[in-house]
Amino acid sequence: MTRLLFIDPTTTTPYQPRTLYDRAVGATPTSVVRVAEGLAQRGHRVTVAQCHRSWPSRSPGGVAYVPFAFYGSWTHLPSADAVVVAEQHKVLPRVRRQFPDARLALWLRDVPGRHRRSLGATAAEADATIVCVSDAHRTAVRDLVDGADGWARTARIHDPVDDTAEPDGTTPPDPSKLVVAAGPADGLDEVLAAFAHVRERRPRARLYVVGEGRMAGGLPPGVVPLGPLPHRQVMRHVREAFAVFHPQAGVEVVSASLFAEANAVGTPVLAHPHAAVREALGESAGDGRQLVDARDPASAARRLEQWWADGRPTVTCPLALRTHRVVADWERLLGAEAPSRTVRVVPETRPVAMAA
Repeated sequence: MTRLLFIDPTTTTPYQPRTLYDRAVGATPTSVVRVAEGLAQRGHRVTVAQCHRSWPSRSPGGVAYVPFAFYGSWTHLPSADAVVVAEQHKVLPRVRRQFPDARLALWLRDVPGRHRRSLGATAAEADATIVCVSDAHRTAVRDLVDGADGWARTARIHDPVDDTAEPDGTTPPDPSKLVVAAGPADGLDEVLAAFAHVRERRPRARLYVVGEGRMAGGLPPGVVPLGPLPHRQVMRHVREAFAVFHPQAGVEVVSASLFAEANAVGTPVLAHPHAAVREALGESAGDGRQLVDARDPASAARRLEQWWADGRPTVTCPLALRTHRVVADWERLLGAEAPSRTVRVVPETRPVAMAA
């Protein structure tokens, strides 16, 4: 049994498994809960420490969720063989002092800006591995840290897709319903421009927007804003939709786990072929049927026209993105001795590749 500690110093709301069911939460809480609970199921003792939590609790799966404050006392934190810090690299030096013998990882979800050029040196000094959520993400992070003082190990472990996500066989897709999940910086204006071409071909088409995406110039015809939703409600809309509609080229995607989860329940995706999108769609992207050149706003509408006439493609989620495989990747990373330079965590059927 390995003692594992996850620290989330950036969350604004405490969370645990029930929170994912009841409330709209971001990708970080969703991934942390799935990985932590999966590791506990494999026999490890797991604690998740998070900001804005006032009291400890324990999940039915045995994971302890406890308060955390960067400037407060850490005496309540348990001993750990490995510690994973979400997002905030400035926490690493104190974590290393508190846990001098623990394996240490920094779990990133975004591409750090140039103002965070100290990230690489800080991670290197703390002897921490930087964990990225896609190969594309890892490349962007390496471009940053290689230009900074010092270096750091990096690894790629995908965001986990729910193991139980699959077609239910009872929810018929609505040919006029499209869904997009978008935040304020997710290129929603491009998506809306593409949707205008869809409306020209199918005037009764509706685009349901999940999240806090901002729409410039008011609400376009056929757009239904849903706002932030709990994950189960998001997936209900995804199941009902003819497609997940996200043709935008201007904002680089670093994790496309929702696209993979849509494929898991049988719903195809229309998206620009960013590298991370190709990773998430895996073999389903092999023939390019889910990929469109979003620099042409009408390209997604033309593809939909083909699907309306000939039927949607059959899609599946890559096995490597399923939660049990992602948890196994984390288990190997946190349970093995740190490599000398860089490790890329890959599916179990392939060898681990190391770079000098």
